[in-house]
Amino acid sequence: MKYEFDRLVDRRGTYSTKWDNVGNRIGNPNALPMWVADMDFPAPQPVIEAVRRRAESGIYGYAFLPPEFREATVRWMQLRHGWDISQGSVLYISSILPVLFAAVQTFTEPGDKIILQRPVYYPFFQAVENQGRVISSNSLLLRDGRYEMDFEDLERRAADPRAKIMFLCNPHNPVGRVFSREELERVGEICLRNHVLVISDEVHSDFIYPGHKHIPMASVSAEFAANTITAVSPSKSFNTAGLRAAAMITFQDELRDRIHAVLQNDRSVSISTFGLDAYIAAYSGGEEYMDQLIPYLEGNIHYLDHALKAGMPKIKLIQPEGTYLMWLDCRELGLKDPELDHFFTDEAEVGLDKGFWFGKEGSGFMRMNVACQRATIEEAVRRMQRAYDASDFGPCQFG
Repeated sequence: MKYEFDRLVDRRGTYSTKWDNVGNRIGNPNALPMWVADMDFPAPQPVIEAVRRRAESGIYGYAFLPPEFREATVRWMQLRHGWDISQGSVLYISSILPVLFAAVQTFTEPGDKIILQRPVYYPFFQAVENQGRVISSNSLLLRDGRYEMDFEDLERRAADPRAKIMFLCNPHNPVGRVFSREELERVGEICLRNHVLVISDEVHSDFIYPGHKHIPMASVSAEFAANTITAVSPSKSFNTAGLRAAAMITFQDELRDRIHAVLQNDRSVSISTFGLDAYIAAYSGGEEYMDQLIPYLEGNIHYLDHALKAGMPKIKLIQPEGTYLMWLDCRELGLKDPELDHFFTDEAEVGLDKGFWFGKEGSGFMRMNVACQRATIEEAVRRMQRAYDASDFGPCQFG
């Protein structure tokens, strides 16, 4: 079927975190919400129909995990990423983050170190620090407008005997990198050599732009597969985060059994009946939706990039290789982080994630969600342009 991504959907008054909580989270209830990783598009028709069937049954009791869950996961990983996995490697979880928290709890002790690549999705910090562990930041390097891994620094950090886990975010949130096979090989070799377990968050892996390919960390080699726990979910790809269904993929029996026991104790494997139906439907019949969505997002990205270059040249888009989260380099504006926040939130009234939330390496940056209708992008550009023109940054010519 043909999906109409331009069709506006009013999400106000629906308990939407993105729209109804923008005032509390971002600081201005009138700000146009373009922050949290939540799309403004309806889910694919197969998902809607699956949820509708469940709703119309009128019975929402307990569910067990059917073979269709694992079958759908195996199918999607092979179809979209060329990754052949066994059904036995797939476990149900409620969402991605419990895997990170459970991994820290399972495989480390208080005082141990977890390697992160900041700037990175800020709940990663909570999984470490809230459990009495220590962040070891292998910060990404920004060179000529593109982020790269610092392998020399990673070698040093992995060699620390207190370093037990590395959180890998691929595709990377917020900088939009899709790591190459060569990069993943180096990461895998370093971690294997130093007995550092890799926890790979691959929730954005379906959002890949031309010229790039998502390579699951565990697909690179059998040795890496045995040292990697992968978390995947249709929640970002099909906008089903509120339905609570994801998967953990691991090939090493001992790792799987240990972390699964912790997840069970935390009730993170309790099955949502609606989430289960949506998950199976998405991974069984969502390819048509994704094939149409990616070009639409490319159009949004191109529009934003053109607007910034033509009229707001001191705000630069880090060209994304994946995800729908744009990383804006605003350092040339010469504003401190509170001033930069004020410019976007109060002067432009566009609600973005603050760059410093992703670590000190995000100072001077902002994160923008472009998984929305083109009209929303256009309105955001108009608001930003008015604020930019009214500032001392210089006039703009974008019309």
